[in-house]
Amino acid sequence: MNKKAKLIGAVIVLVLGVVASVFGTWYLHHLLTRSVMAPIQFKSFIELIELNVNARNIFLLLLVGSFFMALVVLLNRTRVYQSELVTITPRIQIPRPAGQHQHGSAWFLAEKDKVKAFNTVEIDSHQADIKRLIEAGKLDKEIVDGVVQPKCRVVRIDKRFEKGGIVLGKKDKKGKERLYFIAEDAHTIVFGATRCGKTRHVVLQTIGLLGLTGESIIATDPKGECYIYTRFFLERCGYKVYALDFKNPKKSHRYNFCQPIIDAVNASDIPKAIDYTWDLVSILVGEAKGEKLWTNGEASIIAASLLAVVIENKKKPQYQNLTNVYYFIAEMCKPPKQGEEMAIVKYMNRLKIKDPTHPAVGLLAISEISPSRTRGSFFTSALTTLRLFTNPLIADMTCQSDFRPADAGMEKTAIFLILPDGKLTYHPIAALFCAQLYTLTTEEADLHHGGRLPIRMNFVLDEFGNFIKWPDLTTQLTAGGSRGIRFNFWVQGSSQLEEKYSKEEARTIKGNCENWIYLQTDDAETLKEISDKLGPYTTSSYSISSSQQKHQSASSSQSLNLISRPLLLGNEIGKIDRPYSLVTSRNDPAMMTAPDLSQWFFNDMYGLGDEIHNTKMIKQRQAQREERVIKDLDLWGIWNIYKVD
Repeated sequence: MNKKAKLIGAVIVLVLGVVASVFGTWYLHHLLTRSVMAPIQFKSFIELIELNVNARNIFLLLLVGSFFMALVVLLNRTRVYQSELVTITPRIQIPRPAGQHQHGSAWFLAEKDKVKAFNTVEIDSHQADIKRLIEAGKLDKEIVDGVVQPKCRVVRIDKRFEKGGIVLGKKDKKGKERLYFIAEDAHTIVFGATRCGKTRHVVLQTIGLLGLTGESIIATDPKGECYIYTRFFLERCGYKVYALDFKNPKKSHRYNFCQPIIDAVNASDIPKAIDYTWDLVSILVGEAKGEKLWTNGEASIIAASLLAVVIENKKKPQYQNLTNVYYFIAEMCKPPKQGEEMAIVKYMNRLKIKDPTHPAVGLLAISEISPSRTRGSFFTSALTTLRLFTNPLIADMTCQSDFRPADAGMEKTAIFLILPDGKLTYHPIAALFCAQLYTLTTEEADLHHGGRLPIRMNFVLDEFGNFIKWPDLTTQLTAGGSRGIRFNFWVQGSSQLEEKYSKEEARTIKGNCENWIYLQTDDAETLKEISDKLGPYTTSSYSISSSQQKHQSASSSQSLNLISRPLLLGNEIGKIDRPYSLVTSRNDPAMMTAPDLSQWFFNDMYGLGDEIHNTKMIKQRQAQREERVIKDLDLWGIWNIYKVD
């Protein structure tokens, strides 16, 4: 029991004691004098105390007893060995701080200081733009539920707030929500295990706030829910919304991963085309895990074939794609008859005569000087790397481009990468797109905008731990913030990050993330890491001991010491559950409250309802999406000239 509680208890005991003394004196007086007891009245009691000595003595005796009982409550130490506890969440209680920070000063950010530590905005449901968005969302809900017939109603608003960022939590006010978020050019890592509620507690709120500020959004969407839920809302906020949908490729927007190379070739900038080629190939092939010869050989085959396909089809753009690169390698690298040259060698010799400086000729040199058996391994590895682009649906989706990714830094843009949540097949392609986008937008910033994008771009990368390794990510994290590019990573734990990156690289990535948000993880290493990051604080430790020797009375002793204790132990961090989340930044750590989406205004703006309604809405909106007719693969066919019989 703390001092304040003891004082309150003592006052209550004293007040009750005084009242009891009054009634006790009145009752005992009439009992001892055997007089008829009338109802007690204040005036009658005062006269009794003044005129009757015995009654006065009884009252004083009872009053002294009341004071004594209050004093006992005030001075009572209960169990000396039990520390006073502070409630952090309903499931977490820790010992109260003590001393003067002798063993550490870590503690949680006070509620009143959160406004100073984090950026805030207030969403007022009565403000005109917000009200229009809520009404439009409710109309969407009624249409899905069949309450009203579909109407053609156009709602457009400008940006509502100057800056947005990853949402940490909120505090409700009358008709308003105060949102806490990160507005600085800082990166964030979120630790959230599968099914911990990250989408409905953080991701959808973050997309909503960014939408109200006009900042561009690049979001991985493992289930496709974020795109379906937020598309209409973002369009009402003036966004161009695109979906690269690997779950439903027929309904996807299209993007050709060769597009940067094609644009450079069309601009007669061959050096840049070569740079873009190696950027693309380095992501597809990845870093060498053994002998570099194998990785370098595979990379040279893909790079040479890619440049040949793009440059030689300058007037035939339908062939400038990775699907044709696959078939070029597959057909041109077949083993020749004994004594004959391989088809690709014949082709490159022809190119060399036509243009001795053709970049494809030089890039093939690594494989040309290798033994035939080694070359066969290069070709096999290259085909394995490009195999995804043989799927007719993916081939159609990546054969041309419906948008320019670099525009995301110039105008309000939202790009969703919809990935099947049951398999990781297409995660490498998502990583490839994000890496290309970073390169294109930073070049745009450096060339035309003084080194910073006019519109800040936010990567919202859910399930980032399932991406393939992103080359140069540590360098890009360092430079990205100053260019107006922020990364927000969602991982299940540190170990998942270390599976793709070395321990040192994973540490650098986490070190470049100024903000850490903990939702939930079962990774013991991550729990310990966060506990260490929080630091220690000073608290008290009680000890009690007793001893008894033969023929002597027992003796006991008690002591109080100041000790160091982690602010939260690993197992205590593991008890954090929704709606709570732990946020560490350059400020004191904060326990934030981020409830389910159903308790936010964004739920109404998105037109969402209960689980049954949301399922129905997803089904309807998926059915409304335009579906392309998939045509047969459009192949170059140059290999038919060099066909090996």
